[in-house]
Amino acid sequence: MKKLLLSLVMISLLSEITFSQEKVENQGFKGAWWGLMSASYNKTEGSAAVYTILPAVGTFVSADVTIGAALGYTNALSQDVFIVKPLARKYFGVSDKFFLFIEGNVPLLFGENFNAYGFNIEPGIDYFIGGKWTIEAKFGRFGYNVFNPDGGSSVGTTTFGFNMFDSQTQEGLGAGLSFGLKYLF
Repeated sequence: MKKLLLSLVMISLLSEITFSQEKVENQGFKGAWWGLMSASYNKTEGSAAVYTILPAVGTFVSADVTIGAALGYTNALSQDVFIVKPLARKYFGVSDKFFLFIEGNVPLLFGENFNAYGFNIEPGIDYFIGGKWTIEAKFGRFGYNVFNPDGGSSVGTTTFGFNMFDSQTQEGLGAGLSFGLKYLF
């Protein structure tokens, strides 16, 4: 029984890997769905720790374009903040396992005494580590974000750069290097 179960698992894994490779060769990822888990933690001396949990889901609408959304939470600015972030990505294949992408997103943040919104372009890389699992990294941001406190003046921030060593956050969204683990299904 153990040998039969092991054989079925091995056949399943091999067919999954083969199907994944055929999909890339024939029509890219069109029709594939993906799920991404991303989280961050930042602690600076003399200030409170900031952590963010931002899972995302999306689908490929063509061989190299995907649309999706992230829904998450952060404790930025010493309060609970909920994040809704619609996004679109364009992928560029470097090899069969390595891709570059450009992501356009519109983050919407909702806190107890404020809201924030913006538009950002973020470059990144995506690398297949096995089967349908990838590791992705985004580095830098080009965009404009607005912070609106209740009863106060709005403050706009323009971000332009590739600072891969900046772990600081801006309105609860990382502007430096960030990593995520993604699964295609």
